[in-house]
Amino acid sequence: MQFKDVARVEIADGRTICLDFNGDLSYISHAHSDHVVGKKRNEVVASDPTIHLSGISYNSKLVHDHLKLHPAGHMLGATQVEIKRDGGNFVYTGDFSLADGFTYKGANIVEADELLIESTYGSPDYHFPKKDDLAQILKKEVQSRLQYGNLIFAVYATGKSQELIKILNEHCGITPVVSPDVAKVSEIYTKHGQNLSFINSHSDEATEAFKGNFVGIIPKSQFRPELRMRLTQHYHRPCYFGSLSGWNAKFPSDVYDIALPMSDHADFNDLVEYVDHSDPKKVYVFGAFAEGLSNVLKLRGYQSYAVG
Repeated sequence: MQFKDVARVEIADGRTICLDFNGDLSYISHAHSDHVVGKKRNEVVASDPTIHLSGISYNSKLVHDHLKLHPAGHMLGATQVEIKRDGGNFVYTGDFSLADGFTYKGANIVEADELLIESTYGSPDYHFPKKDDLAQILKKEVQSRLQYGNLIFAVYATGKSQELIKILNEHCGITPVVSPDVAKVSEIYTKHGQNLSFINSHSDEATEAFKGNFVGIIPKSQFRPELRMRLTQHYHRPCYFGSLSGWNAKFPSDVYDIALPMSDHADFNDLVEYVDHSDPKKVYVFGAFAEGLSNVLKLRGYQSYAVG
């Protein structure tokens, strides 16, 4: 069974809604690029922040009595969708986090007859520390590195960068210098009520900031190990690099000086907790550890299926 087999759901008026893939009627759970394939939609169901962050165009936005959006945590605008049908309901979590972030509130657990749930970190190897504890560790790491040079974080431009800006602002008293890509997303966050302080690296203000030791943020896709030598030579002082990712819980990379297990996803325990409180008759699991998590759920008495 494939993901699209389950994520193509009939709604009460007889039409079919496509969950996180394109169709005549499309639902977009959040603005990360792996959930937004193509920028054009006919009819769309999504939160306003998700539409703004994803940059999609559409012909109409659907409001339907049998569709309800619930907070998903994860990032600004992320939602789950509940589809009410005769004889029960179907819930799709998208990517979610039960814990609050620094720029979002954690997900609501929605009771479901049928549940389609992510499993990005659906292995018992992944247990994440509390966000406030990570923020305190990050503060110490930042303060230590800034005594000697610059510190550059390579993280996702959408979502993780804004979480990091908020931590640096509120826990470290630091306004980071960010790449134009990160600045563009952060400006949208600001328009939706998030108070973020940052400096665009292409601004005159950044030119002044570069004269002293600074914290920078670049998209993860732009990181290369050779950047360390180039930036050290350019600024005539050491340059350190940081990573914030759930994968650091098990596979911290030695190319980073700071590698913390900070994730905007649910960890293994949270995934199991969601299913237990949702109490579905059927569970469909998708993502990196779908087979393993589905087997765990079967042992807990659920009718569970891994979908590719």
